[in-house]
Amino acid sequence: MAEPSLRASTKAITASQSLESFHKLWTTSRPSQRPPRRLGLAVSGGADSMALAYLSKNWERSRPNEISITAFVVDHKAREESTREANTVAKWLGDMVGLNEDIKTEILPLTWPETADKVSAFETHARRLRFQALGRACRDRDIEALLMGHHLDDNVETTLWRLCTGASGAGLAGIPGVTKIPECHGIYGVSESGSTYTLLPKKDTKESNNTKESKQTNTTEQKEKKKSISTGGILICRPLLPYPKANLLATCHENNIPYVSDPTNFDPTLTPRNAIRSLLSSDKLPQALRTPSILSLIKSSQSLLQDSTSLSNTLLTQTKLHSFFPETGTLMLRFPSHHINLLDKRTPLKNTKPSKNPARRTHQIQSLTLRRITELLSPFPENHFPLRSFEDFVPRVFSHPHSDNGTGKRHPFTLGGVMFKPDSEDKNTWFLSRQPFMRGRLPISQFEVPFPAPGRSTEYSSWSLWDNRFWFRLGVSMDQNLGYTAGKLNREGNTLSLLLRPFQPSDLQLIRDIHGKSGSGNKADFQAQLAVFQDQLKRQVPGQTRFTLPLLVAQSSSQNMNHELPLALPTLHMWLPGMREYLKLPTSGRLHWEWMYKMIDKDALRSMGWL
Repeated sequence: MAEPSLRASTKAITASQSLESFHKLWTTSRPSQRPPRRLGLAVSGGADSMALAYLSKNWERSRPNEISITAFVVDHKAREESTREANTVAKWLGDMVGLNEDIKTEILPLTWPETADKVSAFETHARRLRFQALGRACRDRDIEALLMGHHLDDNVETTLWRLCTGASGAGLAGIPGVTKIPECHGIYGVSESGSTYTLLPKKDTKESNNTKESKQTNTTEQKEKKKSISTGGILICRPLLPYPKANLLATCHENNIPYVSDPTNFDPTLTPRNAIRSLLSSDKLPQALRTPSILSLIKSSQSLLQDSTSLSNTLLTQTKLHSFFPETGTLMLRFPSHHINLLDKRTPLKNTKPSKNPARRTHQIQSLTLRRITELLSPFPENHFPLRSFEDFVPRVFSHPHSDNGTGKRHPFTLGGVMFKPDSEDKNTWFLSRQPFMRGRLPISQFEVPFPAPGRSTEYSSWSLWDNRFWFRLGVSMDQNLGYTAGKLNREGNTLSLLLRPFQPSDLQLIRDIHGKSGSGNKADFQAQLAVFQDQLKRQVPGQTRFTLPLLVAQSSSQNMNHELPLALPTLHMWLPGMREYLKLPTSGRLHWEWMYKMIDKDALRSMGWL
């Protein structure tokens, strides 16, 4: 099928229109953040991305001190023609008519794993590698947002396809104008990381109530330590989302912008997406499935999501957060003691119709709120579990208007990777922690920590995400005044092999055995250190929760046998008794660690009175 023809009334998009769209999308999505100065641009060579390249370059020309554009062209390395095609697109960007200077362009060649099957699930693998390459390129160039050329037609087609597959709720809210970069989870500086802030609770926030669990966690040590929380990462922004494809084509034609057109995109027999595109262009669909109706559906779905978040925040204001300790991955909170009529006390947002089933709507809001609370501690990415998986647990923590929740006995349960443990004295208070690890599925992160080169005091490893909860990096510092050389540091190489794994009950016995076999040191001193260590654990990390903490371990070899040396609980800044001395570093060497907690929902903490 040929490329669709332009209608005579279709107008090209101007640079000022697209820039206004960008600013509107950004300020609506991120009202507390200024629009970024450095912008990346994903360019495939199609009309969408080439039109956006032309427009965004004009932003830069008109506001050179406010906007800097870098275009990225991905060389998929999947076919012999891939490199040639990428070079062609890069040349088009350099030769674009009407621009006084070239668009700064970089080609990103993909590196396929040797085990990857380029035939099986090619699109899935290519998408992941493409976004990871784009994300790393943005991070390495201090680019905060990546522009993409999705347009109104893409939005309608995507939503109609989701509607056909049974989606509802958030699935019908269309393509987001601003969103976190996908396919990059765990890549530091790309996904929900790269910066940090210090979590400071309100001075009048009480970190405990008269419960056994919270008394154990309410310690001076924890209060005085800074709580570093991860933030940052690359965002995707789609400034052309309000415009139909025809406007983008008109922009290319009017400004003599070259682009490639894939004829397979218009063959309705190849893919369901193509079939939907063909039906939409032919006006053969029922009125309820045509573009205006789908756009109305998207708008109402977006309003419903905004209303849900607003109502969830209202419910969270009635939920009291007594304690939140990122270093132990625990919190204590009190759910409302009575049923709250959320729908009776608010004015619905624009485009949001009154609920036909208030009880069902309230239950959905409670489920959303329960998921938001759970995700503060969960070892899974955001929205990993569907909302419906939380619905059956709502009656366990939220009061129902037609039942008495005070008569039944509360029982512990696990939800979304988090253990909920009821308080023995207050039926509405719960202690939350990461669920116990499953046997054989312990998270382990390996580190090769470099010794510093001469002239440098400290070398750090790269940041690594452990258990989807903590970011870590490890380092070794040396005294520069002792005149060491790198070759003297380690007979087996210039790195220190360390790993992070969960703290286990057997580790205390292991350090007893290590100390006993060494025959060095005072036994009474060791026992005293061990008693202090165990007392600190008892006060800071109650019960079995301590065995969800990360443990720093040195990998050592002796007598042709490999064994581990448990060293420290880094989030508590606690060395295990006697183990600092067993770490074989040069006399002047010291081991350091830095950590930060995963990105979390600050609005949830603020609503619960913590911030």
